[in-house]
Amino acid sequence: RMAKKIKIIVESPEQNVVIPAIPLSAAAAILKVVLWGSQYVPAQSRDESVQLLLDNRDAILELVQTSVWELKACEPFRLVEVESGPNRVLIDILG
Repeated sequence: RMAKKIKIIVESPEQNVVIPAIPLSAAAAILKVVLWGSQYVPAQSRDESVQLLLDNRDAILELVQTSVWELKACEPFRLVEVESGPNRVLIDILG
């Protein structure tokens, strides 16, 4: 079974957020739209992180596309598991 989807879970005492499993290609497309839309943030409202995204948009998109291609060749696995105090983030690559 090859990897096809990504699922993100963020758990905290205040709130749990579960982003349902979506196809890797859909996640990449969503990121592409977000990065494209970031160019419309008014210059005076851009903080350092927004400007960093804008300055590196093409490289980020290329990395994401390459990562999707590589992930699709893998078996399902847990990509990220981070715990900090009572907070936890999980990112799973699913079949």
